[in-house]
Amino acid sequence: MCDDLSSALDVETERLLWERLFSRRDATYLVVSHRRPLLQRADQILVLKSGRLEDVGRLDTLLERCAEMRSLWNGRISDEDE
Repeated sequence: MCDDLSSALDVETERLLWERLFSRRDATYLVVSHRRPLLQRADQILVLKSGRLEDVGRLDTLLERCAEMRSLWNGRISDEDE
């Protein structure tokens, strides 16, 4: 499990980290992150709101049907939601 593993990395180092991790086809990663490059690569995204599962799916589907995912994607999260 990786909990916001790349948050302190510069863009290029972060890209290399995830590229190397995701090149392994024999591994499964549970990644906690709000970073767009990871969300775009994810096979499944679990959207949590107030400690509860709000929705599950791929990014494109979630952006269509899940208001919470659209808010996350557009950077409109209030302090009370974090």
